[in-house]
Amino acid sequence: MGHKEELGPKLYLERWIMLFYLSMANFLSDWICFSIAPVMNIAEEAFVGLHPSALVSVFLAFNVISSILEPPIVQRIGLRNAMVLGCVIMFLGCLIKSGIPGLWSASYGSLLLGTVFVGIAQPFFQCTPALLAANWFGSNERTLATTIALNANQFGIAASYMLGTNLVKTPVELQDYFYVISIVSAVLVVGVVIQFKEKPPTPPSFSAQGKMAQEYEASLWGWLDDMFGLFKANGFMHTVVSFTASIAISNMISTFLASMLSPQGHDQVFIGVIGAVFQVMIMMGSLVIGYGVDRYKAYWSATVFCFACSCLWLFTLSISLNRQLSALTLVSVVSIGFFVGPIQPIAAETACEITYPSDENTIVAVQQVFGNLFSAILVPFFHALRDPYTMQYAGSINMVFMTAVASMVVFASFRPDLKRSNLDKSGGAEDNFLLKKKDDISSSQSTRPLLLMDSAMMP
Repeated sequence: MGHKEELGPKLYLERWIMLFYLSMANFLSDWICFSIAPVMNIAEEAFVGLHPSALVSVFLAFNVISSILEPPIVQRIGLRNAMVLGCVIMFLGCLIKSGIPGLWSASYGSLLLGTVFVGIAQPFFQCTPALLAANWFGSNERTLATTIALNANQFGIAASYMLGTNLVKTPVELQDYFYVISIVSAVLVVGVVIQFKEKPPTPPSFSAQGKMAQEYEASLWGWLDDMFGLFKANGFMHTVVSFTASIAISNMISTFLASMLSPQGHDQVFIGVIGAVFQVMIMMGSLVIGYGVDRYKAYWSATVFCFACSCLWLFTLSISLNRQLSALTLVSVVSIGFFVGPIQPIAAETACEITYPSDENTIVAVQQVFGNLFSAILVPFFHALRDPYTMQYAGSINMVFMTAVASMVVFASFRPDLKRSNLDKSGGAEDNFLLKKKDDISSSQSTRPLLLMDSAMMP
């Protein structure tokens, strides 16, 4: 009996600690990226010639470059060391950006250079949620874990709106605000170094166990073949399109929300609240819909549903901006957050399903490259489509609306083959993985994941 229990997947309580640190890293990276977006008037006063959208473009551009290089680095040094490396680079970026009292203070140049460092660091957190979910979480938890880690950056943007608008009233306070962010980054580095682990002692699912049986050490540049090979899988390009659309929509609204709401007479503090609510709704929608996806494996239908609702509210937002309907604008913004948020993590998990047993980190890295590259290109176009007389962004939202509609049509044109879930459902009894002997197959199908508390099996 004991022998058969050892063969089944086991879940460790420590998985939530690993998820916490990865989520915190994502949280902090976008808090830094969008730290001055809600207080752009003060930032422009402190740094002459600066526009927050320019910083976002710089951040996204270097994020794309780093996302391309991140997979082989993770393959070589592992998830734990990649997390430590990313946190250290991000801390250095914060330090450059804020300065050190008595040595140097924030300047336009240090702001740009610090943003470059943080943009390089973020892929070590944004590309690894699906990998961490596969390494640590059971088959009915993976979408939830990916959702929490991948969308934790939305809480970082929410923090930038809530804290920035309430703590920063003058350029001097902006400098102090940067110091606070640097301190938080330093604390995160210490925590990750002490507590973050590569993977649990035993795999959490049969699919994870199967991947362990076929893992190999890739060559440094073999990841290029892995990346291009992913596009041979039926439906992978469809997941890239949906992921790209989701991240682009959320980035455009996060970057230009203050500019969209200011012409309607809203003050800085109120805009900060709405910005925070938008980000919270992204996470809430992701958790609610992600829970259903984990339970029913409804990857395709959930994505199409979220796209349809997002398109509806984007169209409504365009109308409300054009006609200066303040209440409808606010309802549209928070509704978009609720429905567009889940698309990104579901797209990542769908890609992991249809390309199994491909590397989860490489999959999300490819999606991040396309998502952030498209966002970086979209930012100047979004700004250019602003009405020069009313200073409103109805035309810009129309462009995003058409992008969402096109992406929904593309994604809806295929049905995913859930290879990973099918393997887990079969109890891992696939000949090509040789996970169990034939006489153990029937018992393995009835095996349930066991929760390990402090690495000890509970009765």
